[in-house]
Amino acid sequence: MPARSSGLPLQENQEFAAVSRNLLLYGFVFYLFAFKAPDLFFGVSEADADASSEAGNTFNQLVLPAMFFAVCILVRAYRISVRRLLYALIPMGPFLLVMVVSTMWSEFPELTIRRASHEFVEATALALLAACFSNARVMLGIFFRAFLIIVFLDLLSSAIFPESLTNIGFAGIHGHKNLAGQFFVVALPISLLGTLYKEISGNRLLGLFSLMSCLAMLVATQSKTSVGAIFFGLSLLLLARGLSRRDPAFRVSLLLFILLGLLCAVAVIISWGPNELLEMLIGDPTLTGRDQIWRYAFYKFDGSPVVGVGYGAIWQVGPQILLALKGMGLFFVFNEAHNGYLEIAAQLGMVGIACLLIFLITTLLNSLSYWATIEKNTFCGAGALTIYIFWALVLSNITESIYFQAGAGSSGMLIFFGAFVASRTKRLMTISTVNAIPRVPRQRMA
Repeated sequence: MPARSSGLPLQENQEFAAVSRNLLLYGFVFYLFAFKAPDLFFGVSEADADASSEAGNTFNQLVLPAMFFAVCILVRAYRISVRRLLYALIPMGPFLLVMVVSTMWSEFPELTIRRASHEFVEATALALLAACFSNARVMLGIFFRAFLIIVFLDLLSSAIFPESLTNIGFAGIHGHKNLAGQFFVVALPISLLGTLYKEISGNRLLGLFSLMSCLAMLVATQSKTSVGAIFFGLSLLLLARGLSRRDPAFRVSLLLFILLGLLCAVAVIISWGPNELLEMLIGDPTLTGRDQIWRYAFYKFDGSPVVGVGYGAIWQVGPQILLALKGMGLFFVFNEAHNGYLEIAAQLGMVGIACLLIFLITTLLNSLSYWATIEKNTFCGAGALTIYIFWALVLSNITESIYFQAGAGSSGMLIFFGAFVASRTKRLMTISTVNAIPRVPRQRMA
């Protein structure tokens, strides 16, 4: 009896740690995707409404460090090894290092320090929290329930707050139609998993409700980038699944079909021309004025092509940004380049682009390895979802700046799942290597 009771405190500590871990993940999901919700209830502050304001967000400055320290305590409680933490952090380590060091040459050092520290704390906390999970389906269940709550709040906002239905599309509790679209890009596949797998949602009807709601609100956002990202991500995921089959005839047929599709796309572009094609598809060859924003970002990149002007140092820097944009013929203040690759090139130069490629390539290889070796190419798991999010963001960043942007929900999702598959893949590979080493049997003493 005493031996049995001695294990109770340890079991209680483990249960408390698991509850704390799950609550932290809920908190991060709401922080990433519902941080604009208070604006519907209390109104937008004057500092937040002014795009040229240098004022920081008090909520982020107080809550985010607290969440980071809570994650550190959780890592300590779970006794996560240093090696496993390094596996989770190494893919994005070079980018975070260059981002922080860019303070030394930034045109606006104080702004770079504030934004770089925010993104550093956020990305590191997400990676450390991902390393505390070992069961992907438990993790997916948390995401499903958190997204279900946000979907319900979106539906509620459409009925109560007129501000959620803007002239350019449905914004919900997210503040803008593009932010709402980014949410549905990641919420829709998890809702689909909840519809197909009861262990994710607990009830398939809840999954179906969430899926139908996400589809309806996605259409209402009128976000063409989000719709394209969903189709692109799902198509590349299905392609990866098809290429994983061992049937050579199927692989050859699939590759020939892809080649034919690429040739047709090239022929259409050559025949119609980029401008006419964009005019026919979306009705605006300028992509709603993005061409002018890109021209300004290219101008900043040409000024320092190797290391850039500093992380976050080209947008929202007070009255200077107004004069700089007016000099380029722009009379609106923007807070992003509406192109993730150009955004990083202007801020961190070719060095930043190289570090971004390291992160992307490593994350893709880790997710493919995890999906093939651990999940056996099943769709109900973290591997397939990571691959989907990876390709969805590859397309989304052509017209939106998402990669390593503080508070960007889909970027945080890629960081979180990338860290999870990296830490789990390397850990299981290490275990399998150790188990494969033949053990020399002990010789018994005569």
